[in-house]
Amino acid sequence: MCGLYGFMRRSGPPQAELLTLIAGLAGTRGPHAHGHAAAGVRHVALGPVNPASLSTVVDSVIGHARMTTAGHYQDLSCAQPLQAGGMFIAHNGTVPAHRFHATTHGLTLQTDSDSEVLGQLLARTVTLAGVASLLDLLTPGLPLALLVLDADGSVTAARRAHPLHVLRAPEGTYLCSLPFPGSEPLPDQTVTRFSATGETSHPLSTTASLRAAQGGPAWTP
Repeated sequence: MCGLYGFMRRSGPPQAELLTLIAGLAGTRGPHAHGHAAAGVRHVALGPVNPASLSTVVDSVIGHARMTTAGHYQDLSCAQPLQAGGMFIAHNGTVPAHRFHATTHGLTLQTDSDSEVLGQLLARTVTLAGVASLLDLLTPGLPLALLVLDADGSVTAARRAHPLHVLRAPEGTYLCSLPFPGSEPLPDQTVTRFSATGETSHPLSTTASLRAAQGGPAWTP
């Protein structure tokens, strides 16, 4: 399992205490490495989440706490968020046969992270329906949670069985793998894009299947 957190700025910067809280909560799900990306800047490091590194964040941000499932746990190139073009992604889940998908789509992988395939293909995807179709193709019937930070500051969030919670506040939208005060679960089997002008959602067509997940990483709540 990995931990995700994020903030989509709408009218002002994030509440520093709340951002620190959700980063710490997400950090309990991944001790091997951590990172965050905001306004075109990516920071990653080995070890547990260090919320102090978020003190200067005033724009939209996504973060990740890594529990290694692919690549060596000390390989910092696999730390997330990963960058793909002008976007950043933070992913909790697996992409089976990711090297096959890379070959099929003509991708050149730079890391051992299976999430890199997802990132590179998301960078080619324009619509929310396209994001949903891609997730159904690459992770059919598998649990996932995903945050994508676009260059314009919008954040796309997706979940299938894995947890992801949301709080809509006047200054913007907060997201975290674990529940936090005032939050509610993001609807399951959906992809939602949060932007300064509002939010839109699209369903995922495949549902999570324990049978499909057998033989892979442990099912995590």
